[in-house]
Amino acid sequence: MNRKFTLRRSIALTALAAAVSLTGCQKDELMENQFAEPQAAFSSQNGQAIEGQYIVVFKNGNLSASNNQGLKVSKVEAAKMRERVMSASNVDSREISQVYEGVVNGFAARLSQEQVSEIRKNPEVAYVEQDRIIALAPSWKTTANGNGKGSGDGSTETNGGKGNGKNKTTEPAPTEPAPSDSTTTEPVPTEPTPADTTTTEPAPTTPAPAYTTITPLAGETLPWNIERVGFGDGTGKTVWVIDSGIDTDHADLNVDVARSFSFIYGNPSIEDGFGHGTSVSGVIAAKNNGSGMIGVAANATIIALRVFDDAGAGTVSRAISAVNHVSNNGKPGDVVNMSLGSGISSTLDNAVQNAAAKGILFAIAAGNSAVDCSGTSPARVNATGVYTISAMDSYSRLWSSSNFGAGVDFAAPGVNVTATSKNGSFGSGHYGTSLAAPHVAGILALRGEVLSQGFVTEDKDSTPDPIASVK
Repeated sequence: MNRKFTLRRSIALTALAAAVSLTGCQKDELMENQFAEPQAAFSSQNGQAIEGQYIVVFKNGNLSASNNQGLKVSKVEAAKMRERVMSASNVDSREISQVYEGVVNGFAARLSQEQVSEIRKNPEVAYVEQDRIIALAPSWKTTANGNGKGSGDGSTETNGGKGNGKNKTTEPAPTEPAPSDSTTTEPVPTEPTPADTTTTEPAPTTPAPAYTTITPLAGETLPWNIERVGFGDGTGKTVWVIDSGIDTDHADLNVDVARSFSFIYGNPSIEDGFGHGTSVSGVIAAKNNGSGMIGVAANATIIALRVFDDAGAGTVSRAISAVNHVSNNGKPGDVVNMSLGSGISSTLDNAVQNAAAKGILFAIAAGNSAVDCSGTSPARVNATGVYTISAMDSYSRLWSSSNFGAGVDFAAPGVNVTATSKNGSFGSGHYGTSLAAPHVAGILALRGEVLSQGFVTEDKDSTPDPIASVK
């Protein structure tokens, strides 16, 4: 069950409001090419280290697969450890931006080089990692309101398969039959070989979990991207969206405001000022209510975990807090969508891996840099229940800007995708693996696993990605 240790490089921008801020110049630069070739949802600053900001992980909070000793600390014990480490290195509590208590224990803070050196020597500290930017490019917008229909319906190949969220091993059936061997001269035997009764019985197969089918109500828009992967009734299913928040008043979304949370220091609002989280949520779960569009797991409950501000700026340290939160408050079978990523972060990877070990399922964007995703987190997590998703167009071709590699488990629509928007409407014109991942999040909510229908063409690695499907 090996899955290429991978990661991805996707989203980017700036740090915590109290720690790192974007200059107007930087924002203008990101806006410059807004209407050129679609930029998907990632900024060129993604993955940059944040000067003076660090993530500190305690030894008994480092529950990675290689160090999974079942060690857990209570919140009280974690707080005591944090106080000891901070006191020993003269860290002022006002410099703390995130507190970790869960699958990862530790904190994120503004630290001097002297403090970092002291903390690294502390016997209770596993390691110190520099915080990084994760950010969304400000070109996130719809190009049209209305039915949002894309052109083309994609391939109808039905090379079935199931994914386990760990590796991509299924080869597509050859398009032409293999040539016969003209040197073979043995005649066909006149007597059939007796059947081996010990092997003729087909191996038992486990049927895919059932899901509730649904018929779109009159007035409902069924976009090409939703039709391609399939859809069903997600009523009663829960999907945690780690993103820019959600438009809680959107008539097409079921948002659990009570369980939603913002990890932006000093800003408790979960409202989506940027638009990305609202679009992701619609692909996952837009209601079958006779208006707007329908999502893959229509009517499912969305919980907003906000890590990006109104400018699309976030940090790895916030994303770790959000995964910790899901691990502490979610339940097996819940789904998490992470349409984000940065440079390599062992802490973020470990948080995802340990949450997945509890039976929580993850759909993660592969990234939009047209590179092998093995250099970005958290896509490189090698764990059951963690799915890394590339983007394809309506003709089943891998999108030219999609990341690729052995770490990718499935492809899903990510070109001219129709999604909900933060102004209460919906529209087409969305691009990127940020949109591909929520299709799989919806499938996971419906079935708890991912099936496939065909394979992408023009893949950049040696193994074409299977196309995610609900059936």
